[in-house]
Amino acid sequence: MKKNTRLAAAAALALLPVAAAAAEALELSRVEVTGSRMLRSVGEGSAPLRTLQRAEIERSGASTVAELLERLPQMQGMLALSESVGNDGNGVTAASIHGLGARYTLVLLDGQRLAPADSGSVVDLGTLPLAALERIEILGDGASALYGADAIGGVVNLILRRGERPLALSARALRPQQAGGRGWSAALSQGLGDELRDGGTLSWTLELARTEAVRASQRPFASTGLIRFRDAQGRDLLFFNGSMRTVPANATVSYTDAAGEAATAWINPGLQASGSCGSRHIEAGGLCYYDYASTVDVAPQTQSAGLTLDGARRLDAGWTLRGTALWRDTLTRATVAPYPADVSLEAGSAAFARSLAPWLTQEQIDGHDSTVVSWRLQDAGPRVVDYRNRRMHVSAGLDGEAGGWQLRTRALLSLHEQRQNLHDGWLLAAPFQAALADGRLDPFAARQDASGLAALSASGWRGRYDTTRTHLAGLEAGGSTTLFELPGGPAQLGLGAEWRRSGWSRTLSDTARSGALLSSDAQTAADLSRDSAGAYGELALPLRRDMRLDASLRADRIGPVQDHLADRSIGRSASEATGRIGWRWQPSAGLMWRAAAGTGFRAPDLLQVARAEQDYGVTAGSYACPFTAANGLGSHPYAALCWPGSNQIDLLKGGNPDLKPERSSHWSAGLRLEPSADLGFGADLWSVRIRDAVQEISEQLILNDPVRYASLYTRKTSAATGTEVLALRQLPVNIGRVEQRGLDWQAHLRHGSPWGRVTHRIEGTWLLHSRYTVPGSDGEWASSLGRFGLDDRVAFRHVVALSAALERGRWSHQARVNWRSGYQDMVQTEAGCAVTSADGLSCMAVERRVPSHWTLDWTSRWQPRADLTLTLSVLNLLDRDPPLTLRTSGAHMIGFDPRYASGQGRTLQLGLDWRF
Repeated sequence: MKKNTRLAAAAALALLPVAAAAAEALELSRVEVTGSRMLRSVGEGSAPLRTLQRAEIERSGASTVAELLERLPQMQGMLALSESVGNDGNGVTAASIHGLGARYTLVLLDGQRLAPADSGSVVDLGTLPLAALERIEILGDGASALYGADAIGGVVNLILRRGERPLALSARALRPQQAGGRGWSAALSQGLGDELRDGGTLSWTLELARTEAVRASQRPFASTGLIRFRDAQGRDLLFFNGSMRTVPANATVSYTDAAGEAATAWINPGLQASGSCGSRHIEAGGLCYYDYASTVDVAPQTQSAGLTLDGARRLDAGWTLRGTALWRDTLTRATVAPYPADVSLEAGSAAFARSLAPWLTQEQIDGHDSTVVSWRLQDAGPRVVDYRNRRMHVSAGLDGEAGGWQLRTRALLSLHEQRQNLHDGWLLAAPFQAALADGRLDPFAARQDASGLAALSASGWRGRYDTTRTHLAGLEAGGSTTLFELPGGPAQLGLGAEWRRSGWSRTLSDTARSGALLSSDAQTAADLSRDSAGAYGELALPLRRDMRLDASLRADRIGPVQDHLADRSIGRSASEATGRIGWRWQPSAGLMWRAAAGTGFRAPDLLQVARAEQDYGVTAGSYACPFTAANGLGSHPYAALCWPGSNQIDLLKGGNPDLKPERSSHWSAGLRLEPSADLGFGADLWSVRIRDAVQEISEQLILNDPVRYASLYTRKTSAATGTEVLALRQLPVNIGRVEQRGLDWQAHLRHGSPWGRVTHRIEGTWLLHSRYTVPGSDGEWASSLGRFGLDDRVAFRHVVALSAALERGRWSHQARVNWRSGYQDMVQTEAGCAVTSADGLSCMAVERRVPSHWTLDWTSRWQPRADLTLTLSVLNLLDRDPPLTLRTSGAHMIGFDPRYASGQGRTLQLGLDWRF
């Protein structure tokens, strides 16, 4: 709301005159920071850098890397774990800086790349160790010369803990006030040896964690897809996002009428017989619709185990051998609605004669061609999918000095494996069809009898459906040296080169390969790889004591995709030179100005280029048929495939070998004002522009404009019924341009009080400009800034975090407010008919506003002894529900958007840290 916006802005601006009036200088310490191999202070660089130190990590109460990062205002558009529930998240969480998306954010471990969770560069944060980290550095400036020109949005660098430290146990217990979501985590760690004293070190961390699922039925705001609300005009309206696949089933009867024309009738025999639909259903237009939202998870069940090792050994002649090993295993168990099945029903079957024929006309019976029943197999139970993600990462190298150069070499092998295991609720087509044909299964029964239940049980299948593996092998060598003296100090030169081979493969079970599951098509295996090489140079020129100029240049070559199963190359190779120049001026110890500009370059992912087009389930939302007389497409050939009301539509996904590389330009300008250690303000204005951005066109956009996207519609033969159905082709395209511009800002103030030492901190991101060209258009621009956009996302105009911490003796307390501005909700059209009048008789067009949302977290820490710390945290202290949204796409939860607001509610967290 507007009042909250004014308060957030006033809190930041009020610190400016205080900072300008202060006179005490702050000398910034010098450390090695992300984005350079050269020592400098955090405030000294020309790029904006946000650092989360170990103390801040511990105070946050976060139990995973994803939980920690998503609290930072500059992190927008992260891939959330909720997108694994019925979507294609696959148990993965991923970082996104400034809302550009996960594929533009490079995630590193100690400056080293990691094997991605996809065929590009998206790293699964769930497979990274929080307890083993010393700090996290977020570089909010794109296209790093050291790590790769594909870091268009920025870099997240996770730095491991090193050095001698005692054996320590860290444990956390999590308990929401409402049912579901309980969990725990524990970590044991130790650092052995001192590199200077003992000639070597070894650090290790062992982590275990488990969290139970939160069911939609356990949260009132998510327990149904049937929502009554009042719009801004005061109208009482009804929103429903349901499915035509119901129990008892809906039937689509195709017949030849008396005039010899093809005709279709839709009917629900159960509704006709009883006058109402069953529980979890709603009636509309003579059919029933299933409330699937009531059956899914708000948050999936998770568990993880991991071991991190890091060591160093001094060798002769000043060289040091360093190595890192990481193993982590995570399991995400997602529950979605019972099986939706479209199956053929023969006219001679007992179910047809008993339940359907009495409601058909003689003309429909005489001219009968086929019947398809849209059935929800509720008696088989909900579908449960296990996503098991495993990471194995090994890195080793030598550091040393030779000929005046500080040299560094690294070799790495990084692997990521995902196993998709179907756990419960999945059915084989052959035994199911046989039971339907011989009458043991009745699609028009409210509940199956004993023989039907036995048939469903006999049709069940569980096991590993498929396994995808990504690998990254790389070699890197680089070094830095002093060139000559300048008035501000020594000029430094850094040079380096690297080679990488990345690969993605998919192996299939016999069930997946043959398409044996009900309503499933045969799947395709893959084995893809690509080589890339790059060389970079970095120059640091301290022109004066108070002024520095940085410049970097990088050359990359990305090879074509190699399809090893087909023994061919797909797509094109690409080469590009990118660069960056940065300037920093520090006229006094407490004031610093900086600016930078550069370019970036990113090749399409392996699957974006070479994926075979194949079945990919159904759309997330339910939609009215786009080929109707109302929009002038009633005579389109696909109009014969239409349906009444709303329905989910089959999806096909594939690659595009004609994709061009993405190219970007960026700039940033900022200041740091720190007149004392207790007072500081910083702001960075930044801009990113991407040309030839690669993106899949959203289902919402395709269905809202069937004329423009006619090429993305097709017909396919249903594996379950043998009939033709409408399908969407979601293929990646170069959509044109993307532009983002915003302001990152932060301020802190420390002071004494009668109760102890107080620290205030406020930070935020203000998106000033965010737009993209509409796919398939001739330069038409669209925006998701402050609204649910055509890309099914929201770019929040303001995200703010405000905290106050009090420290006194053995006690410390912190209150933190997390706030996001409101936005215009997804547009619901009259043609889409997702919103109706309160009586459900009239379709309505509506676009409501989602209000701003904030939560308050509280943490208290007590240290009764030097080796023991106890923590009590209450997350969402005021138990604020997520704001209502009427979206029909994205994750399967309805009523709120789990990407932008947690569904946990008020949650108690207890922590123990004990050093032995």
